[in-house]
Amino acid sequence: MSRVPGKDKKPDISDINRESLKADEEYDACLTTTIYGETYLDPEKCKARGFDPIKAFEEEEERIDLALEWIERTTKEKGFRAQFEEWLDKAPQEFVNKDPKSLAYFDDLDDSPKKGNKSEKLSKRKIRSLMSKASHLVDCKIKLDDGVFVKVISAKINKNGVFLEVEEKVGDELEYYEIMYQEDMVRL
Repeated sequence: MSRVPGKDKKPDISDINRESLKADEEYDACLTTTIYGETYLDPEKCKARGFDPIKAFEEEEERIDLALEWIERTTKEKGFRAQFEEWLDKAPQEFVNKDPKSLAYFDDLDDSPKKGNKSEKLSKRKIRSLMSKASHLVDCKIKLDDGVFVKVISAKINKNGVFLEVEEKVGDELEYYEIMYQEDMVRL
């Protein structure tokens, strides 16, 4: 990569993000849209701007590897929470919504249950554990309580627990909906 600091210096995530955004802007500048709404990479625009899409792709792969190294290194040094907060601080606005209200539901995920509401509230540790287990079900078929087999598309988390987005074949069509992990599934 031409603009990321030398190989002897470990790049910071903000440098990596900045370079990714620059490459993305260059790529977008080389796109052309037809009158039919189709978009393609225009070789003439690339040549005029000095943009080499193959080289840009290789550099982006290198940036992804560097970002993963940064995440692993920072997590080892500071822990996951500190690494995540640092990433949020240094991430460009295009990558993450920095509005504190957008992450407010994480504040409700505390370890101490509220009085009179014990059954509904799950601890952070329990939710993390459930999410880890639920993520192993992605791309697998499971059986629901009503005997229907569905394919798990993704696992989601919110303050009330862990949910699975599933796909069910009904006739010739596919229906998508969410089920609550551990409540709507048949226990094996």
